[in-house]
Amino acid sequence: MIKLNNITKQYTDTKISIKNIHFKKQKSYLILGPSGSGKSTMLNLIGGLTKPTSGNIQINLDNQTIETTKLKEKELKKLRLETIGYILQDFKLFEDFTVKDNLEILLNLANEKLSNNQIKEILKQVGLEHKINSKVKHLSGGEKQRVAIARVLAKNYNILLCDEPTGSLNKTLANDLMELIINIHKKAKNTLIVVSHDETMAKYFDEVVRFENLLEGSE
Repeated sequence: MIKLNNITKQYTDTKISIKNIHFKKQKSYLILGPSGSGKSTMLNLIGGLTKPTSGNIQINLDNQTIETTKLKEKELKKLRLETIGYILQDFKLFEDFTVKDNLEILLNLANEKLSNNQIKEILKQVGLEHKINSKVKHLSGGEKQRVAIARVLAKNYNILLCDEPTGSLNKTLANDLMELIINIHKKAKNTLIVVSHDETMAKYFDEVVRFENLLEGSE
């Protein structure tokens, strides 16, 4: 379970205040809202990529509650590598490395390894087995999106956070990959939180929440 308690995030010209909320284990959540509303900020707070101005975030793992807002950066990095999978809008890929390298780098950081056959099987699931030795910088936006999804296939994460995971894809491919993300979630039995502006994705999730309803001051 993930709990957000009295969270605020102050920027130079704006402030985001989020209601006390919690996300249950093994459930899938779609957070809907327009671009620029603060959805990505909330996701980054949950994942420890940014810290709140006030409040705290708690994650329960193996019956142990961790208050991530109290962790040092080294501890946060370890938690992210071992526990939290990301599919972010800007992909966070290594452009000058191959598709295969991008999967292996993340696993190496977590002290894990996959065989060539396992990597090929993962890439086959996202339709990129023929691009295994291609440099990421030569891929299309949709192909880069699929590399980002392949990386989370390579490891069973307790938490999976996705920021507009189908944003650069056509409708058919978007539906195919959303089904794949849901299958990853069900297989890993993790907590899945996806933020999006695409309401057609609602059918895939256990719970659908309007982001504006998570903000302080909303009814």
